[in-house]
Amino acid sequence: MKYQKLVSFIYLALFAVLFSSCTEDNSSAPEEPVDTFDANVVCPAEGVNAYGEPNRGTFTDARDGQVYKYTTIGDQVWMAENLKFDAPYSLCYDQIDGFCEMFGRFYTLNINGEELDRFDQELLDTICPAGWHVPSVDEWSVLMEKMGGGGNAISRLYSSSNFGERYKPGSDDCAFNSLPAGYWLIDGTLSNVYISSSYWTSTVKTAHSSFCSSLDEGGVTFWVNHPKMSIRCVKN
Repeated sequence: MKYQKLVSFIYLALFAVLFSSCTEDNSSAPEEPVDTFDANVVCPAEGVNAYGEPNRGTFTDARDGQVYKYTTIGDQVWMAENLKFDAPYSLCYDQIDGFCEMFGRFYTLNINGEELDRFDQELLDTICPAGWHVPSVDEWSVLMEKMGGGGNAISRLYSSSNFGERYKPGSDDCAFNSLPAGYWLIDGTLSNVYISSSYWTSTVKTAHSSFCSSLDEGGVTFWVNHPKMSIRCVKN
């Protein structure tokens, strides 16, 4: 009897040790990152930015008188609309009424407008309004990080407007208003229209291509550039 009690005691002790180990393992398991995004901190609508200007407002492109909205996100100031300047090799997709006014123009930044040529550096340097420039991959990455990364960032950057059943409206927390213009193909049609946003970056990928910033529900992807895409400028 004493032997059986001793054996039982040993089993109970072992069970307690195993249970304790499991509990400790579970408590040390990695937790999902906490989403701490707060629009009032990241992109307050009121207040003044580092340039001494209101955090949100408008400015005028002196070249053509076009008025654009802008928004401040972290230390960056972004246009809150797609560029509409009639630059060389750009086009206005007029097969849908009001498309150009809503989504802006489609641009190429390659020499002579050729898809697989190098950046036209002069065009790259002058296509945005004075005091603004085409953002780099790094600048897009900073924006995404400020907005919480991944799908969270996309939802917060996407326009809250309804563009049909293929588009999932965002919350547009910082008034960035990313628009699902898609991108222009060589045959004159559009791809991913009313689905996702594709923007030029100023970052070279290869001798004959550059990176684009493609925003869809999953996050941002830096693909090789498409023939013609939208442009969002960021303040110098």
